[in-house]
Amino acid sequence: MSFVDLIRQILRTRPEGMTPQQIRETIKTYYPDFYGTESHRRNVEKRHYKDVDHALLAQIYAASRTVGQIVVDKTQKPIRLTLPLRQGEDVSITDEEIDTENLERRETGVMRNVVTLPVPLTPSPNLMSAYLSKWGQLENYRLQEASLGLLFHNLCPENKKIEHVLLKVSALNDFYSTNIFDTYSVAKHILAKDIDSRLKANDYFLVNDIARISIKKKTKNFYSFASKYCSHHKPTSYPIFDSFVEKMMLHYKSADNFNGFDKVDLKDYGRFIEIIKSFQSFYKLEKFTLREIDIFLWLAGKEWFPRKYK
Repeated sequence: MSFVDLIRQILRTRPEGMTPQQIRETIKTYYPDFYGTESHRRNVEKRHYKDVDHALLAQIYAASRTVGQIVVDKTQKPIRLTLPLRQGEDVSITDEEIDTENLERRETGVMRNVVTLPVPLTPSPNLMSAYLSKWGQLENYRLQEASLGLLFHNLCPENKKIEHVLLKVSALNDFYSTNIFDTYSVAKHILAKDIDSRLKANDYFLVNDIARISIKKKTKNFYSFASKYCSHHKPTSYPIFDSFVEKMMLHYKSADNFNGFDKVDLKDYGRFIEIIKSFQSFYKLEKFTLREIDIFLWLAGKEWFPRKYK
């Protein structure tokens, strides 16, 4: 992807427009490969710019002045860049055509604000890495997962005793607030399924089997919980389904049509696995595990589609 294409992609997420400074912060956060490039460092060494932040900002200004499809509003300071509502054909321009050395080099009073985008950015390896790094800094979630890992893999790895299953169901219910008010019935239900061999074989139908349960003559579907229960036994094989993942999948389907699924397909775990893997392939994320993709979708979903509590 060229630098000009990157600017267009970022602006598509903000119909109201962005300042060059906001675009710079977005690039630094989500597209680090475009920040501190060899060209940036070379121009700083030549003292054309005071630092790499300044060099990147100059490149953004250059793109805004060179590419006809970017609308520049000069009535405010700093200027605001937008894309037209209806874009024409792509403009053939390379990054080498943008002369960044002859631009104005004024950056007085620029504030480096972190930008929160209202629309998710297109997944990329760099974006994934940024979110996984962010996940590593969330001590509460990291320690919660470590505690569950100790329980599921060291203390109670099998599902042959009701005490072990009940302990795992209760821990998941507490940590994830899954609203299971009868953990004992759910534990008995899982124990009766004799799930260990099916987990070992990566039987994806197991999730829907665990999810459907009758409690006090009422049929329940604890689908999200069931995906969490299986995932904590085999995190790289069983990604977690929840409302944030659902919102992210539906958004990217609408934006890029990476898979022709319907919303109801996400509740069929075998189909859900196919959808996640097509997401992984479409955005060239093969170097990341399903668990890492799951973390990205959950963390980004919390950021872009936060729940509104009364």
